[in-house]
Amino acid sequence: MSGNGAGNYSGIRAGAWYIVGNIIIKAIPFLTLPIFIRLLTTDQFGIYNTFISYEAILSILFGLGMSGSVKVAKLDFREEFDKYVSSILSLILWIGLMVLVIGNIIWPFLGSLGMDWLNRFTLNLLVIYSISVSIYGIMGCKYVIEGKYIENLIIALGMTAVNVGSSLILCYVGMSSDHGMARITGTAVGGISVALFILFVQSRYHKLRHYKDADLYALKLGIPLIPHQLSVSLLAQCDKIMIQAIAGNSEAGIYGLAVNFTNVLSVIMTSIDNAWTPWFYSNLEKKNYFDLRRVNNLIVVFFMYLTCGFLLAGCDMIRIFSTRDYWDSIYAFIPLTVSIYLNFMYLFSVGVEYFKKRTGYISTTTLICAGVNVILNFYLIRSAGYLAAAYATCLSKALLFILHFRARKLLSEPVVDLRYLLVTLLIVCVTAVFSGIFSNAIIYRYLLGVLLTIAVFIYYYKIGFIKRRRRE
Repeated sequence: MSGNGAGNYSGIRAGAWYIVGNIIIKAIPFLTLPIFIRLLTTDQFGIYNTFISYEAILSILFGLGMSGSVKVAKLDFREEFDKYVSSILSLILWIGLMVLVIGNIIWPFLGSLGMDWLNRFTLNLLVIYSISVSIYGIMGCKYVIEGKYIENLIIALGMTAVNVGSSLILCYVGMSSDHGMARITGTAVGGISVALFILFVQSRYHKLRHYKDADLYALKLGIPLIPHQLSVSLLAQCDKIMIQAIAGNSEAGIYGLAVNFTNVLSVIMTSIDNAWTPWFYSNLEKKNYFDLRRVNNLIVVFFMYLTCGFLLAGCDMIRIFSTRDYWDSIYAFIPLTVSIYLNFMYLFSVGVEYFKKRTGYISTTTLICAGVNVILNFYLIRSAGYLAAAYATCLSKALLFILHFRARKLLSEPVVDLRYLLVTLLIVCVTAVFSGIFSNAIIYRYLLGVLLTIAVFIYYYKIGFIKRRRRE
């Protein structure tokens, strides 16, 4: 590969592109959020978020966990990697087609499945959009492992732009009488358009058709990952689905706004993970544990700083971007942000488990935590209200970190210091409590932000990181 391929891969350069690029991409729907919040009622916003939650689950089922095999397949298929990718994309298309046919045949017997927002049109849109997201997930993993960060960002930017643009057009022109359905349809149009583009581009590298060896390899690695990927999705989505079912559409909409805000931090985390993965695997192969531990510790401090800044500024951003009807989402935003940091903490262990092909254990642990999350949600939402679902998510992510941390035993040396993880988690939790207590006192929160900035700067300066960056 050339250009920005693996041969010239730079973790720092890729990280900068991923973070800056994905922030720009996320900024488009984020900056248009005030428009949609004012166009959609809390009920409609809740239905939209429920639709997205079902898509997140179905796209995993249609993908059969095969996106998790792509990074490893790059090492095993090498020169036939494009053949491998084309084969699994073709398999996803056939799966989606079968689901569409079966779904429409049995629809008269299912009715609306007890959901007043789900009709035949929405069902078909949900299935096609889920297939499209599965296709995008495969190509995104391909670009990550090849170091093609620019191509990945262009596709993501295109999907985001079409998503938002189509939704706004439909809200004002095509479906002005139902803004909720307009937002759902516009989102699906964005995903479907990008999926068609991906299939066209990939077919130019290699014909889209089944190859037995590729399919068997993908299914062998992917199917054990389905419980893991599905459980991860359930951890992220079951809150909104259960709130909508137990508390109502309006409550799901308010909670969904908090999720939308925390998604910004989640995107940054994913960007760091995507940029870091090729470098991480390369150093694991070389058993370069000293450099792994040194750099990973730096990343931990950096993401802790981002999380704390997000906690301190988030209350004001929610008030600025939304109406008073949504302001209760602040009390879900704070624990959900902490849960994202807990999610970040176990990325190091999961990376080792993927490298060692321990996909079965990954699935088992995530399935356990998803089950715990569902049980906690069921009791807490009923007894303490819908905002308690955010704390259930926190507890589930903490359990997931504990279960995954056993991966340190798979290597002769650790890839990150436990001390760094626990101390930074304590700082994040203290900041979260501080933000909750002083949610209406902007001066106190921003003063703490200044103090944290000075502390992190001193830390990086003392370890010589800033001097090395200046020399480079």
